[in-house]
Amino acid sequence: MAHFIIKNIGPIIHTEFDLNRVNVFIGPQSVGKSTIAKIISFCLWLEKTTIRQQHVDNIDLSFVEEYLVSFHKMSSYFNPESYIHYEGKAIAFDYIYKSSFQIHKSTNFSELETGKVAYVPAERNIVSMAYVGSFKFEYDYVRDFVFEWLGIRSKYSQTEAIHIPGTDVKYFFDEKRGDIIELPNQKSISLNEASSGLQSVIPLYIYCLYVSEWIYQHNMDMSYEDADKIIEGVSRMTYNALRQEADSNEIFKGDRYEDNAEMMTMLIRNIFSHTNETALENTYKTLTKFADRIRKPHFTQLIIEEPELNLFPETQVELLYALLRLLQNNRPDNLVVTTHSPYILYALNNCLLANIVKGKMPKTKFDKVRCSDVILDSQEVSVFELENGEFRPIEQNVDTGKYTIQDDLGLIRQNFFDYVMKGIMDDFNSLLKYRF
Repeated sequence: MAHFIIKNIGPIIHTEFDLNRVNVFIGPQSVGKSTIAKIISFCLWLEKTTIRQQHVDNIDLSFVEEYLVSFHKMSSYFNPESYIHYEGKAIAFDYIYKSSFQIHKSTNFSELETGKVAYVPAERNIVSMAYVGSFKFEYDYVRDFVFEWLGIRSKYSQTEAIHIPGTDVKYFFDEKRGDIIELPNQKSISLNEASSGLQSVIPLYIYCLYVSEWIYQHNMDMSYEDADKIIEGVSRMTYNALRQEADSNEIFKGDRYEDNAEMMTMLIRNIFSHTNETALENTYKTLTKFADRIRKPHFTQLIIEEPELNLFPETQVELLYALLRLLQNNRPDNLVVTTHSPYILYALNNCLLANIVKGKMPKTKFDKVRCSDVILDSQEVSVFELENGEFRPIEQNVDTGKYTIQDDLGLIRQNFFDYVMKGIMDDFNSLLKYRF
């Protein structure tokens, strides 16, 4: 699991956590939920980038400040005491704003696979605007999502219309009419004519469906930037493989293949001048396996901001279950969610409880529970509540060093939503005494 330490960034004073299979961050407005989501997204993306290009030479202070701070519109959130520590499978780094950046590769760096990092921002309904493809955007995370959406939607034609969870509508893309919503009465409207809820949930779900299913069933579209990184990574791996096969005792100039052009040419000639077919075959197999590891994703890491935006409670619940179904595969996928919704939290709790009682409850009754097909092991779920710049543990976790709001069974307890509801009901009962 990836490990994070975040200090003095925006409203966050200090948080430390490990990334789990399912991760949920809750709390009032402006407590740092989106800040954490953006930092997670950056760190996972950076790890994927370094694996693809097979080096960390270009990852420095200015790189981080461009692709984390500026790209995510967080300049005002950072100060000289802002600090991030990240430790993943491929890389580990320490970053102090405007001061220092140190990054290290893991020992098995060149053996790791890449994944698809998919960030769904709260501003996603911008894609419903007419002619959004002609807009001029700043180079930031919103633009990134819009441009990905413009490429993704064409995968879902009318013959492959997708039912949207928790609704009675389907979505498809038409080359002439654009984003189309198919209504129950077989009529259709454009996405830019739809309700705010549909404008939020459709791009979210279609995007998640694409990165969790479509890309594993088809050849994924690739940007020029991604292609360049893959080519560079394969070139470096080629250099290392040829150097190893040649068994040369020559002194190389560090790890940079760019500094060894002459040596690389000599090695290639040396290898191909010999009739050792086994060595050539082994080299080819090595490079083929490596290219496969970095060319296509082997897992998906979903980061979603506020999936409940503008949605009816029932739709929120069904959407959560649909997202969890996308995780039901043999890949090491992750899901990160920030939310203000009690319905999403309570529905998630049901998934945890269902896992506990599945062997005790009669199967006929268990199968009727809506979350019976998306049960979750509590060891794979972490729910954090932010308060005053830190994680607020529940009472039983205060002295244990555990900073989730889950009890010993992994069930979600003592959260803000419960406190708010209790306050409302206390007021109601106080008022109720004087109704006559």
